[in-house]
Amino acid sequence: MVTKDYCYSHDPANLAHVSTAHLLDAFTEILTQCRTMLRPGGTAVITTRPWRELGELIDLPSAVLAAGRAAGLTPTERCAALLAGIRDNRLITRPSFFQMKNVRDARRQGVPLSVVQHEDVLIFTRPVRPGGPVTSHRGMPAGATAVHSRTCARRVRHGGHPPSLTS
Repeated sequence: MVTKDYCYSHDPANLAHVSTAHLLDAFTEILTQCRTMLRPGGTAVITTRPWRELGELIDLPSAVLAAGRAAGLTPTERCAALLAGIRDNRLITRPSFFQMKNVRDARRQGVPLSVVQHEDVLIFTRPVRPGGPVTSHRGMPAGATAVHSRTCARRVRHGGHPPSLTS
């Protein structure tokens, strides 16, 4: 199989072709418009992942969190969604065509890259009233800068005690 159409588009105005700064400005505007469409206490969910540019990892998930805050939304949760399936009770990775192409190209040039195995799922809530407290989709209070992360939750050991940071 020969794949020849591996670009998002050829339109230079497409956000896939603009600078990272322009992309984040545009994304902040998109989230601002989303906020106006959400009811107070409403939820917006975004999936995103980092990418590499000239070998440097661009942390888009953290930038999208900042864009959401700048748009007047409150981040309430950050989760990881595996890019995988299950076959014969085994986890099988499912990278995108673009990821595989970019990693193969880099490896041919001697750059030891790995395929990204997850996307960040960012959950934002529109404040109930401007400057007022926000309630997350689970009904728990959420602070303006607090983000619940399922990927960093501390496990409870047998006996009901969380592990210490040194164990």
